[in-house]
Amino acid sequence: MDKFKNRVKYFIIGLSFGVLLVYFMFGSRGCSWLPENRVKNMVGEKEIVVGDSVLAVMQCIGINNDDIYELLKDDGEVEFSLSETQKLPKTYYIEGYKDEVLYWAKFALYEEKDLAEVTEVFLTGAAPCEINVTNEFYSTMPLPHKDVIAIIESHEFRILADAECQMEFYGISQEDLFEFHKTAEINIERSEPRQLPNPFYIMNGTLNNKPFSVKYIIGENRTRIHSIVGENPTDC
Repeated sequence: MDKFKNRVKYFIIGLSFGVLLVYFMFGSRGCSWLPENRVKNMVGEKEIVVGDSVLAVMQCIGINNDDIYELLKDDGEVEFSLSETQKLPKTYYIEGYKDEVLYWAKFALYEEKDLAEVTEVFLTGAAPCEINVTNEFYSTMPLPHKDVIAIIESHEFRILADAECQMEFYGISQEDLFEFHKTAEINIERSEPRQLPNPFYIMNGTLNNKPFSVKYIIGENRTRIHSIVGENPTDC
């Protein structure tokens, strides 16, 4: 019975975090069951990865991570006529506008890996790119900074004991700590935004003109500041 209760608890927690992630990424559209919105939700709920050659094309034509995630929001349109859903992995073309210029990305959905891969990108009018790398290496595309901030700020902060000790050691005020995430950048390699039951984010930035990393654990009712790591080790 206890195992069953724990499974139900983790299911509810996972569902809550999934709804939270969809809400901050996609707004009110996240609850819509229209075919186009279902596709964008399916893509956005997965870990989005990109190969090094596609990333090089993105950099060449001026498309960034935020632009890719913008396609999954209200203004993005799924081109079903170009998408291929009868084979695996399913692929979807989603287009939008950047500075009034049409662009699109092709997403491949790998159900067994819970991944969505950006396999092609295109910007109208962009000059051809000469790319000298292959898709041998892949990296995760981090969420837009504003979305990460919204998730971190979705609950009240709670500073855990180790972090309180580290605050005192480094001479960091609570006010400065609570503002840190707004200017810090997510360390996507060390973060686990889809871990259950407690996803977490590692944010890198500066406090008092010195570099720090802060770990935020997203709980049911609180965003817990777990640890603060600076240049000098502490005894905390």
